[in-house]
This record gives sequence, structure tokens and C-alpha cells, in this order.
Amino acid sequence: DLTQATSIATTLSQHLPQTFYARPAEQVATELIGCLLVRRQADGELLWGVIVETEAYCQSEPACHGYRRRTPSNETLFGEPGRLYVYVSYGIHHCVKRALT
Repeated sequence: DLTQATSIATTLSQHLPQTFYARPAEQVATELIGCLLVRRQADGELLWGVIVETEAYCQSEPACHGYRRRTPSNETLFGEPGRLYVYVSYGIHHCVKRALT
């Protein structure tokens, strides 16, 4: 029910300050579990989902998308904390990463 979903999203969502993200990835990843990720479309419709899983990597780990070098496709990882880097995994899953600190 979109009415119920919109109500839940607007009631429970809040903007996390940039300082929330400007901490070690392990801390941020743990505290994001259970948070809502909400996006308002141009037409006003809300898209939302609950964060149920996170992973944390530092830039020195080979699994990190910023490990080898900075590229146009991973540029967002090197921006200010709180920005999102979205990539497609296995051709079907849209995954979100936060900027490196």
C-alpha cells in the first residue's frame, strides 16, 4: 500500500548529518542497519527501502572499489562523506557504498 509506505518513510526517515558518515567504515556500516534509504522522485513519489546488510572496507583492502586507483566510475568514493556510490553487482543488484574517509 503506497499510502502506508509513504507514511512510514516520511515518519521514520531523518537526515543523518555528514559527521555521521565521517567516521571509520566499520562504525558507520553497523549503525546503518535498520535505517531507511529514501529518495524522492521528481514527481514527488518516494522510493524507499530498509538497509538490511552492510559491508565495510578501508581503501587498503583489495575488495574496496577504490583500492587500485581513482577512476571516473569510482570518483564518488573519494568525495565528501555522506555521498553515495552506486554500482551494479552480478548485473542485477544495485549496491550502494558511501564515500571513503
